[in-house]
Amino acid sequence: MTNTHDESPTDDGGETRTETVRRLYGRLPLHRALDVHVEEVTRERAAVTVPFREELVGDPDRAVLHGGALSTTVDLTGAAVFVGLCSAYTPTVDLRVNYLEAAPRAPLSATATVERAGTNTGVARVEVTADDTVCATGTGVYRLVD
Repeated sequence: MTNTHDESPTDDGGETRTETVRRLYGRLPLHRALDVHVEEVTRERAAVTVPFREELVGDPDRAVLHGGALSTTVDLTGAAVFVGLCSAYTPTVDLRVNYLEAAPRAPLSATATVERAGTNTGVARVEVTADDTVCATGTGVYRLVD
């Protein structure tokens, strides 16, 4: 069985993919404002958590999170796999989000898996959950080169 986790330092003794994404995401004001937690990044997968914050509520009468919080989580989680691969920011080329259930006032947990990693672009499939409910899925396409 092949180990798909790539948590060892890079060949040159540098950072792991998780460390690289944490460092780069820590520089982005939006990611800091959302208090994004990069849990793990491997060659094939990324896991991210966005803590619940009252500012993320989109409908106070129904006590659910705003769709923008979900789509942002889809995007930044999908990109994380490729940011770890490239050790650089990977601009979003296309983003598709499917809103499946209202997200309750709870932390968002997202997992991205690589569907394709080509020379110029990468595609990731993302699932976002809150309180064990799948709230959204999505597909992101990211540019891998300048």
